[in-house]
Amino acid sequence: MKCVLCDGTLKNQVTFRELLLGSEVKNHCCDKCHSQFQRINPLFENRCVYCQKLSQETICGDCQYWETNDMILEPHHVLYEYNEAMSEFMSHYKFQGNRALAKAFSYDIHEAFKELTYDIVVPIPLSKKRLSNRGFHQVEQLLEDACIPYVPILKKRKHTRKQSEKTKEERLKTIHPFYIEPSDYPTITQKRIVLVDDIYTTGSTILQAKRYLLSKHAKKVITFTLAR
Repeated sequence: MKCVLCDGTLKNQVTFRELLLGSEVKNHCCDKCHSQFQRINPLFENRCVYCQKLSQETICGDCQYWETNDMILEPHHVLYEYNEAMSEFMSHYKFQGNRALAKAFSYDIHEAFKELTYDIVVPIPLSKKRLSNRGFHQVEQLLEDACIPYVPILKKRKHTRKQSEKTKEERLKTIHPFYIEPSDYPTITQKRIVLVDDIYTTGSTILQAKRYLLSKHAKKVITFTLAR
């Protein structure tokens, strides 16, 4: 098996459990490449108690903004810092369309979900135009390669500019037109949901989606991203 990032050979040991039950989820990423990504550990770093942004304040400026706009804030679940290595990864994976790179973090995502209590997983949607241009849904691909079942019921009503093309102020003020078909309301009613995106920047996208799901009577919504 090859590393999806450098094409080097992976030296994975086959465990007795795998021989009995079949292949387990693994990162298709060598140790050298994997070491370039910075794992977030809020216990040993000064971070915002909600979004995990590096901050000397208990609550960062972005989350203070959301508090003044009546957003329900809870600790966000995230694996990696958006450092140079993650930026390069996203450039190749998300913007250049190399969907095979989703396997780089399969094990990490799979293990992280074992620590969460939930009923269903819902990915942040793409507009039809963006999905057509990209050729795949980057969040759904991450979940599929991590063997995490999900329910793609959240929809986006119209196409908007990429978040990466907006200023911070524009991101914070963007209104995201999420919706669910009425026939799908029972799927989320009184359910504990993990809402998943690839990157958390200001929180605009994922927090507005969370508020919408709660307005449709979801019991609880946990937010999760690969990076922030």
